[in-house]
Amino acid sequence: MPSYVIVGASRGIGLGYLQHLAADPSNTVIGIARTPSSVPQIPNATILQGDLTSASSLHAAAAKAATLIPNGAVDHLIVNGVYASDSTAFINPSEFVGEPKESLLLSELQNSISTNVVGVVYAINAFLPLVRKSQIKKVVAISTGLADIKLLEDAEYTGAIPYTTSKLALNMVVAQYAIEFKKEGVLFLALSPGLVQTRDVDPSTLPQEVQEGMARMGAGFAKVYPEFKGPITVEESVPMQLKVIDGLTQEKSGQFLSHLGTQQWL
Repeated sequence: MPSYVIVGASRGIGLGYLQHLAADPSNTVIGIARTPSSVPQIPNATILQGDLTSASSLHAAAAKAATLIPNGAVDHLIVNGVYASDSTAFINPSEFVGEPKESLLLSELQNSISTNVVGVVYAINAFLPLVRKSQIKKVVAISTGLADIKLLEDAEYTGAIPYTTSKLALNMVVAQYAIEFKKEGVLFLALSPGLVQTRDVDPSTLPQEVQEGMARMGAGFAKVYPEFKGPITVEESVPMQLKVIDGLTQEKSGQFLSHLGTQQWL
């Protein structure tokens, strides 16, 4: 009976993991959310309070989870929570000149690092004692293909500096955990879910500059991946991610892979 803890489970990909995994009654599934009341009730899934920016809340969640899981062992820890802001999505690095853009860059980078890097370290450290009790011992941090420099070069994409920078740093953190725990057999992975449609937004309602930025990004991706047809759904992405997680071995521990199990991001 495998156990799963999903950190950042209130919506989007995290909620998709909860729904998919809880559909199998043999799984023990625990979701961690900043506001548990905001998470839809899902049979066979328990929601605990925890915030990526609060180490104490994550340690409290881990202590509670230990009482809910057989032998207190977490087989799979998946850290999905993320901070991403639309405000810097299509601003080139050279455009952060003068106010308010300079202050915006600093605050958004601080927020991104706080959640996407430091928060992931908090979450892993809180649940690591439970992961070490498992025979499976897998820790996955959700990253993004936009942290791959070659993809950005090939697609000629610039933007989302705080988000992409923090996710690149996250990949380094994952690699270092893998090195630290290699002898114990704890496996780590930075996993891109693909380009996933997590919000139901009519593009025509977005500001003109955002629409133009999205069009440029889409054209760049299409140049790199001519077969690219647009975002996939959460329901499509989650099973593909789980297949990669199931295939995670010591040889792949610490790597940065896509939902396809490779470094093809779309």
